[in-house]
Amino acid sequence: MTLQRHAGGDALIGRRLFPLLHEADWSDIAVGPRTVYVDGSRPELAESFTRRTFTAMISGVREPAVAAGLIDARTFDAGIAALRRTAEPDGVFCYTFFKAVAHCRTSAQGAVGARMPARK
Repeated sequence: MTLQRHAGGDALIGRRLFPLLHEADWSDIAVGPRTVYVDGSRPELAESFTRRTFTAMISGVREPAVAAGLIDARTFDAGIAALRRTAEPDGVFCYTFFKAVAHCRTSAQGAVGARMPARK
């Protein structure tokens, strides 16, 4: 989260989707949590999401996280090993993210369906 913040991102933006969309004057806003739950009954999801998506994403920040002094290499590697363990047949992985759906109000210029402008 710290690395993402330093790069200009917001790891917690899902929790701010409604106020951001409302402030940008979008209508019919619906925001809700989406949960990814993986256990041994879903080996294809363990491979595709837990290993190849989530673990790969977290593994990719090892060097910058260690270089920034946010964590030591041994602790990071232990965390990745524990994360990989969740993808084993007797492991469990659960992750929640947020999804928002909204309609763009018609602007004065008549543009409809435009994307929400990037926030700085």
